Amino acid sequence: MKLEFLPDGPDNSGLIRLYDYSQSDVHALSKIASELATGSRKQIALQSESWVAPISGCKLILRLGERNSGIRQVGPLDFECELSADGWNNVEGLLEPFCKSATTGFQWLTNSGRISFLISHSSRW
Repeated sequence: MKLEFLPDGPDNSGLIRLYDYSQSDVHALSKIASELATGSRKQIALQSESWVAPISGCKLILRLGERNSGIRQVGPLDFECELSADGWNNVEGLLEPFCKSATTGFQWLTNSGRISFLISHSSRW
């Protein structure tokens, strides 16, 4: 799974996209969302996972929070995605179709915050 930041995403805002992945990659991401939703994990550095290939040094921390803040930029290529337990449950549900079949479409994972978060096998939306 590739992890990349595009400064010129939809509506002239930034975009974090996950693309070029296998079903097992999406299963692993869904498991992380579930662990964040239940609180068994409080945060994870997505770029540190063996199945994630960061592009140009992109870094994304996924974090359990009190509210759905979405993605915020904390450095040139450093980002945090903070969602509540309900927010991570929602992400897990949004990933479900990508876990069950070789879905070729795309899905916005959160619309909170100024920077969008997208999963798309082909990298398009």
